[in-house]
Amino acid sequence: MSRTTKKTEIVTNIEVIFPADINHHGTLFGGRLMAWMDKAAYYAAFRYSTQPCVTASVESLDFAIAPQVGDLLDFIGKVIYTGSSSMVIRVDVFRTNVHHENERRLANTGYFTFVAVDQKGKPQAIPLLLVETEEERMLWKKGEEIKTQAATRRRK
Repeated sequence: MSRTTKKTEIVTNIEVIFPADINHHGTLFGGRLMAWMDKAAYYAAFRYSTQPCVTASVESLDFAIAPQVGDLLDFIGKVIYTGSSSMVIRVDVFRTNVHHENERRLANTGYFTFVAVDQKGKPQAIPLLLVETEEERMLWKKGEEIKTQAATRRRK
């Protein structure tokens, strides 16, 4: 039986950084950012699979810019790779510094692996990602590498 294919959909979420989100250095607490990124990845996984999903692993998470109080963060998530029940989601975080001419820059990128599950937590089949453009092929390859790295770690 062949699997259906499906195009990925870009999902977005926005957060504003408040004083309660800040660490002792006066910048956004990394754990808060990770939670927001995980939430954006979940939205992308659910939208793609149309099923409940769980986080299976978090791959690289790069902190390029340290957001501060008042900054706006745009989270952009999209499925870049699919297995039979798992998917790799790339989440880009763009920081808008509202105090500096609304400057918007890429602040962080992370890769999250999610698995679609039923009510008992059993993995469920998902559609195969439709890959058409050169950029989508490059992202698929990156997702494939991430999936392989995670599998290698589990075997150790």
